[in-house]
Amino acid sequence: MFKPAKMQKVRIIALKSVISEVIKLLHELGLVEITVSHYEHLEHGRPLEYYNEVSEQLVNIRALKSLLTKSSTVAIENMTGTQAVEATKNLRLADELNSLNSELNSNETLAVNLKEQIKLVEQLSGFSDIDFSKLETSSVSYSVGFLKAEKFDMVKIKLDSTSKTYNMRFSSEKGVGILLVVYKKSDADITNLLSEYGFLKITVPQSLTTSQKTLTGLHTQIDNITLAIASLKQRITELSSKNYSKVASLEKALTIEADRAEIASKFSSTSSVYIVDGWIKDADSQKLEHSIAAKFGEKAIVEKTGFDPHHEVPPTVFDNPGTASPFEFITRNYSLPNSLEIDPTVLYLFTIPFIYGMIVGDVGYAILSIFISKFIMGKFKNSPIMTSVAKIWFLSAFPAMLFGVIFDEWMGASHLHWFEVLAKWGLDLGVHASLYTGLSRIHELTTVIGITCIVGLIHLGLGFLLGAINEWNHSKKHVLAKFSWIGIEIGGTLTIASLMLNVLPLAYALPGEILLVISIIVLALTEGVVGLLELPGLAGNILSYARIAAIGVVGVILAEIINEFLVPVPEQGIFGLLLIPLLLAFHAINTFIAMFESLIQGGRLNILEFRSKFLKGGGKMFEPFVME
Repeated sequence: MFKPAKMQKVRIIALKSVISEVIKLLHELGLVEITVSHYEHLEHGRPLEYYNEVSEQLVNIRALKSLLTKSSTVAIENMTGTQAVEATKNLRLADELNSLNSELNSNETLAVNLKEQIKLVEQLSGFSDIDFSKLETSSVSYSVGFLKAEKFDMVKIKLDSTSKTYNMRFSSEKGVGILLVVYKKSDADITNLLSEYGFLKITVPQSLTTSQKTLTGLHTQIDNITLAIASLKQRITELSSKNYSKVASLEKALTIEADRAEIASKFSSTSSVYIVDGWIKDADSQKLEHSIAAKFGEKAIVEKTGFDPHHEVPPTVFDNPGTASPFEFITRNYSLPNSLEIDPTVLYLFTIPFIYGMIVGDVGYAILSIFISKFIMGKFKNSPIMTSVAKIWFLSAFPAMLFGVIFDEWMGASHLHWFEVLAKWGLDLGVHASLYTGLSRIHELTTVIGITCIVGLIHLGLGFLLGAINEWNHSKKHVLAKFSWIGIEIGGTLTIASLMLNVLPLAYALPGEILLVISIIVLALTEGVVGLLELPGLAGNILSYARIAAIGVVGVILAEIINEFLVPVPEQGIFGLLLIPLLLAFHAINTFIAMFESLIQGGRLNILEFRSKFLKGGGKMFEPFVME
């Protein structure tokens, strides 16, 4: 629980005659992460002989699948790789689908072009009485294009000043100015003059006659093409409905077979045997041995092999109770522990909610956070991270409730304050004095900061202790260094608390100083100058925990401001009752801010300050060879 699952390295030696069946069994069991094996004088692995053929057919079937429309219900059939290869070869669906899709693409492209032509011809509707097919003769030509209305008179004046023969007409339809100029072909340079005034020529279709007649023809073509596209899509849908499940089944079978053939590239081999290396959970090793022995007898054997932890680290498999599972994404995403280190996930189950509870520290806000976290769980069912965060918020609400009682904070006010408010509205419950005295975070801030620093000392001390446990089987020198840090913490605390803060009697000063000096000497001998340079950092780490008090006080102040302006009083009458939803809404917003900030700061203290004291990280998740 406090460490990842124990891993075992195994070696499987199998005759070449049964290697395909061995791979199949390993794939179905899904227990072993197969690693690349290297042995001197042995051949490096390569995919099995049938890999190329399977890969070729897999490419073909995936290309075919991309042409089909996904069916709403897909029933996957089980079949062997050999059956899938033969079935793919005999499938006569690709030619028809390629033809249908090619025709469909052509028609869709043509439809787009026709729509562009319609848009262009509609812009020429201001010249509905003109047959454009008759404007072009052996001696006469024309240009039509866009021109801003304010430029028209300037263009006319300019053309009139030349000796060119022309006829010009301007139309403004739908806010767009269109200019039509008819001129002798010998005066074709007239278009250069027009361009000086921002004239943008339109390339009109060769089939253009009158705008109305052309539009009618274009719409008829669009209608015919639309029907053709619908017919093609219907045929593709029919083929998809009939064949999608079969094609998906073939793809799955070929993918499995390709994975099995390719995995052999990680093996080593001789002329008669293959050697397979891999990792397996120690709890599953016996199942693997029995499965191999039962099916292959002496043709394949499993051996447990040792490994050097200084050069080879097993993959990591979480072994946490279900309650701690929401915290696994933090461990997974922030320097995964290797399988020989302590897994901090279960520790997060206690430390993150504890710090969160100290920051929020309000019974009312804790209750609101339960409802908010439940809402988020329902809203983000398909998001593993958001679901995990919401579950952390839910679990953390209970420590927040406990600290709310300790701080006597109930929606930003003491319990007595709310009894007094109810009494003003005629609901006197007979409580006229505090039932208990809480620890006020605002009025006793110094005490609260001191408590948070003590929490930091204990939290970091636990981190150093866990670091010593991690190093116990690796380096006694590093174990001693971890204990020296704990000595520095204790010695420094006793010295400062007695000599500087007067919190402890002076009698504690001398033992504290002695312990501090001895610990610093041990640190210098074990970690050298680097360790001594980190001493100021330890003080900074401890003071970082003061943020628990600071952020908590900010939340209290915001809650008090909300209450000051929105808690209804009898003098407000009906209007006062209308303030209640607003009061709850603002407290809900403040609750969410507190939830978010508390999780961020609690996570930061655990990840940066606490975890760095014992966890090196660099682990790799266990990835067994398994059928998906």
